[in-house]
Amino acid sequence: MRNVLLFLLFVLLNSSPFLNAQELVPFNDMLTLLDSGQIEETKEALSQYDFNHLSKNEQASYLLNEGIIKFQENQLIDAYTTLLKVKALHVYASTMVIYNANDYLMRIANSVSEYSTAAPSLIKENCAIAEELDDPKLKIDCIYNSFYTELIGEDYDLALKYNYQMQRIAEQNNLQKELLGIENNMGTIHYFKGSYDSTLFYFERNLERSRKTNDTLAIAQRINNMAMLRAALKDHKASLENITEAELMARSGSDHQLLLTILRNKADILTNNENYKDATAYYYKHLEMNDTIESSNNARQLHEIQTKYETVEKELKNVALEAENLRNQASNNLLMFLLVVAIGIAGYFILNHYKSKKIMAERKLAQEERELKLMKDQELASINAMIAGQEKERLKIASDLHDDLGSSLTAIKISLENAKERTSDEYSKSILENACGILSETYAKVRTLSHTQNSRVLSEDGWINSLKDLADKINKTGKLDVEVVHSQFHGRLSNTTELYLFRMIQELINNVMKHAQATEASINITEYATTLDIMVEDNGKGFDYSSTGNKGIGLENIKKRVRDMKGTFVADSSTKRGGCTINIEIPLA
Repeated sequence: MRNVLLFLLFVLLNSSPFLNAQELVPFNDMLTLLDSGQIEETKEALSQYDFNHLSKNEQASYLLNEGIIKFQENQLIDAYTTLLKVKALHVYASTMVIYNANDYLMRIANSVSEYSTAAPSLIKENCAIAEELDDPKLKIDCIYNSFYTELIGEDYDLALKYNYQMQRIAEQNNLQKELLGIENNMGTIHYFKGSYDSTLFYFERNLERSRKTNDTLAIAQRINNMAMLRAALKDHKASLENITEAELMARSGSDHQLLLTILRNKADILTNNENYKDATAYYYKHLEMNDTIESSNNARQLHEIQTKYETVEKELKNVALEAENLRNQASNNLLMFLLVVAIGIAGYFILNHYKSKKIMAERKLAQEERELKLMKDQELASINAMIAGQEKERLKIASDLHDDLGSSLTAIKISLENAKERTSDEYSKSILENACGILSETYAKVRTLSHTQNSRVLSEDGWINSLKDLADKINKTGKLDVEVVHSQFHGRLSNTTELYLFRMIQELINNVMKHAQATEASINITEYATTLDIMVEDNGKGFDYSSTGNKGIGLENIKKRVRDMKGTFVADSSTKRGGCTINIEIPLA
């Protein structure tokens, strides 16, 4: 009943809308979303986290994503402040989180003049991280930041030196994409230096490498650069061929800004070729496309403003609707609370009722156990009285056998021997001699039986030695060979227990002598940690123990006594294979 109540409570609580939380997006997956420009999706994923309940490591990852979002939304000051909070958690944050924070801090430093002094220390820290991780791409990114700083400062020789370092790392690690950008930078630096021959070398090699990528826009950009270089070298024909090829490739792509640049460059190149008519046409194409792009940008901006207005209006409606939902939910929660309280009260009375019934049942069971124990104690007392009576009866029988029957047999034997000596008839002598032999044998059996029945008092050395004495006496008859084997047996048991065990084994051996027609028997006694194991075996004719008629009073008494001693009794016998094995196991506790 208690489980039913808990289940109802679980169902009620889980029906609450507060518990239906969305699945959380890992912070690393958010970085992937940001790289693909999915800012709104990242914001939504980030809003599912409760910052105050995050670990320090998770807080650093949270702030990194928040800072990158602000950077991409051009909120550079707020982005810089947020990323500095990531740096404050450097003890807890992962190495890559710190690296990315430094990277975006450098981007902001390169855009906002008042932060530019922070760039060198950030570059140094990221270079150390790149070396620690031994990551070639991170090493190239680190050197690129130094190259960019020198390029802005117009120290072209040092900028070129940094590119040589990046080129060596890219070639050693077969980083083709990075190598493509590095060689393009090297050609550009030579162009700024006025070393056009070197520029041509790097541009040609870079163009050849880019054609293998099948990236149409990347190829178009490099052909455009080649066209402008050839124009600077006064190779107007080659320049026109390059810019025309770049135009065709750019038109097949979707980069309108690149096509706009190529149109303007082609107009300039046509002018250098003194083809003023076509040059004028391309100037007009450039202006028309520029106007189209600006119009498109204006339309997009207007659409964004309209969207923001509609979003605000929708949010206001949502706030009103949410307020109404909260009021309804408050009412529902109150009803649910009252229902839970009612169920709780009902559950209390039901559980209390079942608890009372359980207590009464336990009391009844305890009373039944006490009565059962009393019955067992009474039964045990009856068995003890029966055994005491059997002991007394055995003593009387032994005394009668020894004193009365024994003396009578002795007198008869003397009379027969006197008669044998006085007769001269050989036939009569042989009869009398045979009678004396039978009488001697009868006397020996009576004497053995008398000693067997008179073994009431156990040996001072314990019941094991008493069993050995019993076996010796039986062995002397020559009818049955009894062996007593004991192992792992230490110490003595209580007198009552030893007497019971002795009598049970004695009864089993008597059964062997009376019924089994056996020539050998063994008594094996083994003591374990908590039990005493007794096994009595013989090689007799066996019997069918499953038959009710073969379960004599002696065996049933032994079984009952073993059961009262909390033990087990197992008999294994068969008339087909012969022999019998009795296993008795008694707890020592």
